[in-house]
Amino acid sequence: MKKLMMALAFVGLCTAANAQCDEFATPTTNKYSVATNSFWSNWFVQAGVDANIVSIYGQGDFFKKDWHNGRSYGFDLAVGKWFTPGIGVRGKINWENGAFYHAFRNLDHVWEMPDAHKGGYAALYFDTEFNMSNIFCGYSDTRVWNLILYPRMGVIRSFGANNYAPALGGGLESAWKISKRVGVYVDAALVFTTEGFNPAVPMSNENKWWRSNPLASIDLGITYNIGKTGWSKAVSLEDYEALSAEACSKLAALRAQLKAEQDENARLRNELAKWANHKCPEVTGNVTTGSTSVFFDLNSAKINSKKDLINLEAVAAAAKNAKATVVVRGSADSKTGSSAYNQKLSEARAQAVADELVSLGVDRSKIQVSGVGGVAEVEPFNLNRRAIVTLK
Repeated sequence: MKKLMMALAFVGLCTAANAQCDEFATPTTNKYSVATNSFWSNWFVQAGVDANIVSIYGQGDFFKKDWHNGRSYGFDLAVGKWFTPGIGVRGKINWENGAFYHAFRNLDHVWEMPDAHKGGYAALYFDTEFNMSNIFCGYSDTRVWNLILYPRMGVIRSFGANNYAPALGGGLESAWKISKRVGVYVDAALVFTTEGFNPAVPMSNENKWWRSNPLASIDLGITYNIGKTGWSKAVSLEDYEALSAEACSKLAALRAQLKAEQDENARLRNELAKWANHKCPEVTGNVTTGSTSVFFDLNSAKINSKKDLINLEAVAAAAKNAKATVVVRGSADSKTGSSAYNQKLSEARAQAVADELVSLGVDRSKIQVSGVGGVAEVEPFNLNRRAIVTLK
């Protein structure tokens, strides 16, 4: 009975959640899909060293003379997060110290950086990063190399000029994975600033923005991933359909089991109805060969039919009048339950009938109780779940 109730409850839940298996929604997944992570997943920090060059328009050759005579060195620190395998953001601080500039270059023949003598400059950048490897090839947690493209905007402060200037540009980052947490990167960027970056060298008023100060940098550093990192693959369409088919199969099996139990209960009610008008034979003397049966539900030793109680009243009256011995023989059906369990169940059913006879006035000393375990004496098999009462 408990199993039946559990099955009913499960079917009810499944039916409420899914009206019918045939109406399950099908997701539109593809091989690039990943599961959504929490906000605190896939954060990272970066630290590195760099080399920079700044060209004052009209004062040198950016990729020849400037790089040879005007490069400086500094530190970089960045914090970022990937929102998807292909899109992330990063905030980066770049500090170029004039002391390093002095240490590496002969200032007698150098195009002046933004007052290298007084400490160089610092920049705060905001990058929107696009992982081109994940975007075009799909996410893979075993991939070692990733190519990242980013546009950049920010602000630069020249320590010597004591002035701020906007910056706009972009770059490429080449990243190598060493372990789940650690990686290395090489970052190359080009940004453009306004005249305010180094006002000591004025520019022409004509096309001033396009003649702004270009700044190029190359950065080498280490990346460390914080907290939960990586992405879990979303359930593929094939896997989802397999899970859906399995759920439908289990639900169909439960419905079939429920239908079988309902049919069994209907048959049992029909059989009980046949015994509605059954009467025990008249008893004269000390012995009668008549008998009556008390039926029970599956796995139950409780008398729950009023019709059976009426029959037991007749048996009790006959036993008292004839001063006969009442024999109660309990049984279970052999198709369900183990032998040991059925033996205990049959004895419990016989004892339940005996207790009822005692309550009807029969002396317990005149009642013989026994259990025969699981049997297959009659058809249908559920009618073997009974106790037979005989007078002798």
